[in-house]
Amino acid sequence: MTRAEVNENFRRFIQKYDTADPKIQLKIVHTMHVADLCDAISDSLHLNQEDRDLAWTIGMYHDVGRFEQLRLYHTFNDAQSVNHAQLGASLLLRGALGPVDALIVKAVALHNVYALPELNEREQLFCDLIRDADKIDILRVNRESSVETIYDLPMAAFQQSSISAPVMEDLMQHRTVDRTHRQTAMDAIAGHISFIFGLVYPKSVQIVMEQGYLRQLLDFPSENPKTKEQLHQIDQEIDQYVKEKIKERAEW
Repeated sequence: MTRAEVNENFRRFIQKYDTADPKIQLKIVHTMHVADLCDAISDSLHLNQEDRDLAWTIGMYHDVGRFEQLRLYHTFNDAQSVNHAQLGASLLLRGALGPVDALIVKAVALHNVYALPELNEREQLFCDLIRDADKIDILRVNRESSVETIYDLPMAAFQQSSISAPVMEDLMQHRTVDRTHRQTAMDAIAGHISFIFGLVYPKSVQIVMEQGYLRQLLDFPSENPKTKEQLHQIDQEIDQYVKEKIKERAEW
C-alpha cells in the first residue's frame, strides 16, 4: 500500500468515531506524530524507502485499538478495560483498515508490552522502532493534554500524591517502570518519565532531549514536598544517564 492509501484507510476508520471528542482528537494527533517519528528514526537508521514506508504505516496503525477501546469502555486505561494493542491487532486481522502485512500486526500487538519476546532481526527492528516513537510522543501528550483527559483523574490527585517505592526503585535502576508497580497517580507520570530508559535508538534519545517535554514532566507542579525531592533525584539520574549515552554514541 502507498502512504496515500494508508492515510485514506485511517481516515475512513476514524469516521466511525466521534472526532469531536477530545480523547479521540488526542489519539488522532498522537497517531500522526508517531508516524512522523517513525519516519525520523527510520531515516537515522538509513532504511530503504520500502522499510521507511512500512515503519510509517505501523505508526499510523499502532493505536487503532484505542478508538474502539474508548467507544466500548470510555477509558484509555487498559487495566480497567482491554489491552488496546491486542484489540488493535485483532481489528487489523479482521480487515478493519484493509489488507495488512503480518509484521504490521505483530508490531501493533507488541507495541505496549513491558518486554519484547524473542523475535527475528526484522521483527525486532520494527517493534523497537514503533515502541521508541510511541514513547517519545507520549511525553508530548502528557504536556499538551490535561491529566483529566488522559487519566480520568483530577489534577489534585497528581499534585498531592508521591511516587511509590517500587516505582522509584525502577527509576533509580534506570528501568522503564513496570505498570504493576504503580500505586499512586504520580506513579503514572513517573512511569512516562522512565521512558527515557527504554529508548533503543540514539536518534530517539536525541529527539526527546531536543523536544523538551521530558524536562517539563520533571518540572511537574507538585504540591507534595516529598514528590519534589523525588523528581529532583530522578532528574539527576536522567542527566547522568543521558551523558553516558551521548558518550557511548560518540565512541561508536
